[in-house]
Amino acid sequence: MNLRLKLMAAAAALAMAAAGAPARAETVRIAVVLGTTGAYAFVGVPLWNGLRMAHDELVAAGGYGPHAIEMTFEDNRSERAEALSLVTRFARNPDVHMIVGPIATSEALATGPVANENGVVMFTTATSPAVLEIGPWLFKSTETADAYLAPVARHITGVLKPASCYIVGIRDNEGYVRQAQVFKGLLEAGGVAISGEESILSTDSDFTALSTKIVSANPPCLFVTAPSETAANVIIQARQAGLAPDTILVGDSGAGSQSFINAGGRAVEGTLFPASFVADASPEARAFADAYAARFGGPPDLWAATGHSMMRVIAHALASIPEGQVTRAAIRDAMAATRDVPVVLGSGRMSFDENRVPHVGGIVMQIRDGGWAMP
Repeated sequence: MNLRLKLMAAAAALAMAAAGAPARAETVRIAVVLGTTGAYAFVGVPLWNGLRMAHDELVAAGGYGPHAIEMTFEDNRSERAEALSLVTRFARNPDVHMIVGPIATSEALATGPVANENGVVMFTTATSPAVLEIGPWLFKSTETADAYLAPVARHITGVLKPASCYIVGIRDNEGYVRQAQVFKGLLEAGGVAISGEESILSTDSDFTALSTKIVSANPPCLFVTAPSETAANVIIQARQAGLAPDTILVGDSGAGSQSFINAGGRAVEGTLFPASFVADASPEARAFADAYAARFGGPPDLWAATGHSMMRVIAHALASIPEGQVTRAAIRDAMAATRDVPVVLGSGRMSFDENRVPHVGGIVMQIRDGGWAMP
């Protein structure tokens, strides 16, 4: 799927003309590489919606400073090889100023070295801090697992206090491996034993044997870290195998997606998860949620809010660069200097620390009555 958005001179000129300001000629080209089909479409579709929505708002408000923006979108179909091919093409094109995406840690680890070697900023949603270790041209929008899983772990260990927890994770994706390891460590540090650990592949769908193991362990808590539909399928099959109704269900941030609820239905009711977006957290978040629902016909999830916030961060960085001085290096330096940018995630502000680790602040949420609520 190729979708080229010429959201540049014409749109910017119209917006500026309406405001009585001169048209802005300098064009910054942003390549967006996301999986809007395949395993990570549950992230890619709302993420792309959020990016586009924020872009339209920024153009109307002159939020890019003295620059017009051209965005080119490519669907890598949630395939690592396709992501590598697309990022390589864009990184080697001197007319492309920065790259947004790809989604998964496995994709970012494969493509990051190409972006770094070619000196172009790559702003990804990958969760693992290993992505940032590739080099100074890599940025990510998601907090590290240590940060965003900690509030949920504290709720489990300090409030619910199960004796043990069973952990299921994806073994062919570094991000999910990391989340499983981090959550295990947080639980153990809080006095909760691990009653079992199992790993699956992102392409698996038959969890009959796994469900038998989980039910045999009779765990009072089950943590599943996997793509939303896969995680929902694990829980559904465990329920069918006899998982106790009062089992504490815990997921990663993907459990906050509409696709997780759609796939899991009643089986995933009560699932706890870390959220970086809550519509009622602030007037700004509520305004975003209402505008998103009006435009796309449904409420925004974490990934829609993430896309919106990423575009706000990009705009903040670009607006700080004087007209005629946009270079790849200038964008990298401006991104690294990001501090307290207003966003709709977490506490309402995003900052990068000296290691380019993002900070927004997390919230514990729960699936309740087919929606989201604080526990």
